[in-house]
Amino acid sequence: MKMKVFHADTMHDAIRSIKEELGPDALILSTKRVRRGSLPFSLFGRSLLEVTAAVDSIDGQAVPDRQATSLVVQDTGPSAVNQREPAPAFQDTLNTVLYANTPSELRGAHVRIPPSATQSGSEPVPPVRFLHLMNECLDLQARLVSWLPAESNMAGLDFSAPLGRACRFLIAQGLRPSTAERLCSALRCRLSEGELQSDREIQDALHQLCLEQIRVSGPLLDAETDYKVAMFVGPSGVGKTTAIVKLVAHYRLQENRSVALITLDTCRLAAVEQLRMYAKVLGVPLETAQTTAEVLEGIRRHRRANLIMIDTPGFGPHETAQLMNLGGLKDSYGSIETHLVLSATTRMQDLRRTMTRYEACAPSRLLFTKLDETEEYGNLLELAHQTSLPLSYWSNGQRVPEDFEQADSARLADLLLDRGSARFTPSGLSSSVGRDSVVSMGGTTPQHT
Repeated sequence: MKMKVFHADTMHDAIRSIKEELGPDALILSTKRVRRGSLPFSLFGRSLLEVTAAVDSIDGQAVPDRQATSLVVQDTGPSAVNQREPAPAFQDTLNTVLYANTPSELRGAHVRIPPSATQSGSEPVPPVRFLHLMNECLDLQARLVSWLPAESNMAGLDFSAPLGRACRFLIAQGLRPSTAERLCSALRCRLSEGELQSDREIQDALHQLCLEQIRVSGPLLDAETDYKVAMFVGPSGVGKTTAIVKLVAHYRLQENRSVALITLDTCRLAAVEQLRMYAKVLGVPLETAQTTAEVLEGIRRHRRANLIMIDTPGFGPHETAQLMNLGGLKDSYGSIETHLVLSATTRMQDLRRTMTRYEACAPSRLLFTKLDETEEYGNLLELAHQTSLPLSYWSNGQRVPEDFEQADSARLADLLLDRGSARFTPSGLSSSVGRDSVVSMGGTTPQHT
């Protein structure tokens, strides 16, 4: 094999030089821009095109490298070597695509596959040429994928213009394209042709459809429920302890229910002390537990309370044994309502991973926090739809207990469709579990756990 490096101003000049010196069967191995000049390191030199080319024949006689061919067959398998090269029709399409997406100085140089490569024969493909073609195909695949339009831009193409806009708006709110298209397909079946041309009619119908899709669980305690044990699980930093304190304040001070607290989050002493401070102010007992057996003992000790709430530490992706222990706690006692606490600011992919990780705890409710820190609420509907779990509560700020709400399907539909009156405001004007500030500690709330 003969290989040589050429320098030229344009690809046309490089190809002409390659054909003159190596012949028409020469193969271009690589191209790149370089600078040449008289100054050190060639920083200010003229920009040239450096082309590396090779030909697998010497003096017109083919010299196949049998040893290299056997190595290629061993690495890639016989099926890869026996693959046929692209047909001429594909060659034309390939040149058209590359012509439309390459710089002007490279447009004259079409990708050329030697005629001998398209002919079937008993002789094996030269190894260097085969490897080069394989690398070119992989590079072409990556370039074609990068040119494809985003899935969100492709969504709703089969709908009317207003319905397509609604579909893409739902995707921008965090819904998967398939879910957004399913909702809009349902709208298309419900609305008439005239209504499908009106953005207002589509928004009203979509609001009603979201009301039907969103499931909520209701409060922890109601007129018919006098006793419940609730456990709160979730990753670190989502606000489990803060959510528990807000619920305790509501049920203890506003509904005058007896409440007991049990915490398994004993690894962080500051968190335990802060929770103990709140428990003292609210007048509720607090138990610390190291094992599930101690949690069960604490539940039995406070069985006369109306509501027993269990705080848990946040576990990482590899702490599966601890998550299994929490699942065992639910199996041992039985009637424990498990709330998976998640942040509304988390990406949908991470929410799904967290949901998979906490399946060992068998959560029966979804509780979202930090709704005031995002403007996209599709994650709430998407995850609830994927898991078939109802929404219980959501938190929209740090104040105790004002910035906390019972999940409401109409409110979430308003948020999802970006209706201005539903937005959370810093002053806490949204409808919450409790509007009057019944707990004040200098504006301090528990650290997120």
